[in-house]
Amino acid sequence: MVPTARWITRPLCTVLVCAVVLTCQKKHSEQTSLPESGNNKGEHQRTELEYRLLQAELALVKSDSLYLVLNLKQNELQLKLKGVVVWNSPINLIETDSQEPEKFAKRFQGGKELLIRPISYKYLFTAQNKTPDSILVIISDAVKAKPELMQRDVPARFQLLWGYGLILEVRTDIKGIPKSKFKSTIVEVREALRRPFGEARIVVKMDPDDALTLYRAAQPGLPTLLYPPL
Repeated sequence: MVPTARWITRPLCTVLVCAVVLTCQKKHSEQTSLPESGNNKGEHQRTELEYRLLQAELALVKSDSLYLVLNLKQNELQLKLKGVVVWNSPINLIETDSQEPEKFAKRFQGGKELLIRPISYKYLFTAQNKTPDSILVIISDAVKAKPELMQRDVPARFQLLWGYGLILEVRTDIKGIPKSKFKSTIVEVREALRRPFGEARIVVKMDPDDALTLYRAAQPGLPTLLYPPL
């Protein structure tokens, strides 16, 4: 198990990834050749999803770029590079009902059953101005930015958005200062206006250092791979 919020380096064996995909392809082929009775329908759907997830992640591995994994099955957020987990944090849900992850996953996939969406926008509501230089160096290596050019804010509350009414809100225990009360009001009013047209929101509590890493790495355009809860 990868330690929480710990940056690690280890070689990625692409051959193993491909072998897993080939195995899943074989299993997928065998499943589709069988009659779809009530007994094997659920197994067939799970196999189909596993196959699509492996194909999606293999495509991200080949891109040589950082990507975010929203794993609702294992309740974990991960940042990966070439298939290797470089950061992870548990998904500790707050202010949400037990069905919210399922609603989020269903809306994320949409009618086209998408498993990858890019982050479209992020917004920092409140933060504390105390970022250690050591953390800045780690994050700058991942996002390819100079540490001295990065803002030194530890997030207290921020949101990641993928469009289509998909929101991940992250909160920490630190007491942050509002970055802009006016802009925050505008963001919240805009969300309230969109809510009648459909929205899926997950609110999580996170360690401040984890929140900082995620906020800095989650730039607009960052691909996000979804592992549904089922």
